[in-house]
Amino acid sequence: MIDRELFETSPFDPDGVYVPVLKTEPGRYDADGTELFDLFAAAAVARGASDITLQDDTRPRIQINGTWYFGAGKMVSAAENVAILSRLWKGTDAASLLRQGRALDFRFEIRIDRRTRQGFRVNATPIMRDGTNGMEITLRALPNKTPTLDSVRLEDELRDELDHRAGIVVVAGATGQGKSTTMAAVTRMHLEAKRGIKIADFQAPIEFTFSDILDENEAMASMIGQSEIGEGRNLPTFADGIRSAMRRAPQIINVGESRDRETMSASIEASLTGHLVNTTTHAGSVAEALRRMATVFPPEEREGRAFDLITSLQLVIVQHLVRTRDGRGRVAVREYLRFDDDVRDRFTSAPVTAWTGIVSDLMERPPPNVLARSLWRSAYQLLDDERISEQEAKRFFPRSVRQ
Repeated sequence: MIDRELFETSPFDPDGVYVPVLKTEPGRYDADGTELFDLFAAAAVARGASDITLQDDTRPRIQINGTWYFGAGKMVSAAENVAILSRLWKGTDAASLLRQGRALDFRFEIRIDRRTRQGFRVNATPIMRDGTNGMEITLRALPNKTPTLDSVRLEDELRDELDHRAGIVVVAGATGQGKSTTMAAVTRMHLEAKRGIKIADFQAPIEFTFSDILDENEAMASMIGQSEIGEGRNLPTFADGIRSAMRRAPQIINVGESRDRETMSASIEASLTGHLVNTTTHAGSVAEALRRMATVFPPEEREGRAFDLITSLQLVIVQHLVRTRDGRGRVAVREYLRFDDDVRDRFTSAPVTAWTGIVSDLMERPPPNVLARSLWRSAYQLLDDERISEQEAKRFFPRSVRQ
């Protein structure tokens, strides 16, 4: 268990200079990378850190509200990094996997006290440092409570668009923009619905376990079965997970990320056979999300598969997290498009190369009854509500509005 009395309690230096998170020296890691690292990670989260990064022969960094700070005064050596990675991976082969050119994504937990555990999403990636091979370990702190639609501030007009019998709902954004958190809030909504449902959930790694929801609602008939995707985990690929789900009778299939042909094909097939598929992808706009999903297919089958994709889509949401006006947190600026019959007809009657223009027209001049909203209009609303600063809002404004 963690000794909370060792936590540093002084406020962060706003200029980002040396900011310790422990009263003891966190750089002196024990031989197997366990006790002091657990203490360091727990203290960083207690101070509000969302991310922790370790690189060979550098001082640890922690990120709070999008800004990076030093988390210790002493550098972490390459040998200490290997020991810490072995602790996180729970095996001695992690460093050798990185030397083979592989990146690792997995979940890790530390025990805070008898009732509390802190989860992390861990990424370990080989890097070059000073001309030699090294590694970078990044830990993303996971909330202990499952988020709600209110906590992620999902727009009211989107909430009725999440509960389809079949189809694909996409939450897009760059790394660290809250896609998994929004998707977890959507999953919670489904689990807490009055009707009993079954959800097959595939993540790389598992970030939210939903244990708080399941423990608090023992009479709830709904269930979720989670599998971790990746090297040495439950299943090797998302496509394997979707195919297994088709034989398990779920109503909903959660796919952590759709970024390759096999996963996208399996997601489309699942949606066309009567399943609701919730998934994420990396994209900065609705147009980019559509293009990325379509171009995973080879040219000779792209038009046919693009038709299937548009037929399956129900809703695409893209979000960017920006600092709140008071600097104490972040809020999502969202762009979204609902795919009803009218919208689908616009896309299916045009080649993939014309999709960007179609999205632009829908965002700027949405017809009656079409649910579409651009990033810049969402940013303008947050500015008008005094949630974000003018500087943050202008990042999303087109040139004509900015002037």
